[in-house]
Amino acid sequence: MKIKTVALTAISAIAITIFPSISLAAASGGLAAPLNEGQGLFGVSLGYVRRDVDGGSYDGEAASRRICMKGAFGLGEGLDAYAFLGFADVDYDGIDFTGSLGEMVGGGIRYGGLLLGGGPARVVLDLQLEYFLSDDGGEEAEVTTKSISAYVVQEFGAAGRIGYFYPYAGVRLSDADYDNEGFVNFDSSDHLGFFGGADYFVNPNVFFSLELHILDEESLTLSAGYRF
Repeated sequence: MKIKTVALTAISAIAITIFPSISLAAASGGLAAPLNEGQGLFGVSLGYVRRDVDGGSYDGEAASRRICMKGAFGLGEGLDAYAFLGFADVDYDGIDFTGSLGEMVGGGIRYGGLLLGGGPARVVLDLQLEYFLSDDGGEEAEVTTKSISAYVVQEFGAAGRIGYFYPYAGVRLSDADYDNEGFVNFDSSDHLGFFGGADYFVNPNVFFSLELHILDEESLTLSAGYRF
């Protein structure tokens, strides 16, 4: 409950920052904002996720650590696509299963051509699929997560293109399936969630990012990367 309260406060602060300032700068495309045509991005992310899950008589939590590399490419007209590759594990509360880090793959597509008041704030739609495998001895867990998100992102800029800041906040529908070998399968208990975060570019190319999720999952993701 304390984690959810802190995260909700942070997301509310981000949303308050976004909406009153709808005409401060011209959108140029950050990590949260879709890339311009021909732009590319490469980054590394570290994350921790907890979800309420249920199946059979089980009603508990699944926790996951992940590290991944992400690449994205701008397709034009507010559209871009991305893919990620890395490692993740899963640990079930109250069950003798502590999975090792296994291969994780995923990807998605985003559309951000919906400007609010002509910009710089924009609405972004994001479709994503994620899969990873984690094993503990002779038992395995395959985790597949599908999601659709809608969020608002705005750009705030300093002199030139140095120090650009992109706060964002939105809503997500997600579904996670936990297919377990050797015991009952689990499904995510909650599907509607809220999230928020910010990207900060220390120069025109190098960025750092933080993102928080609540309700459908409690998660924290830290990222760093290079836009070209």
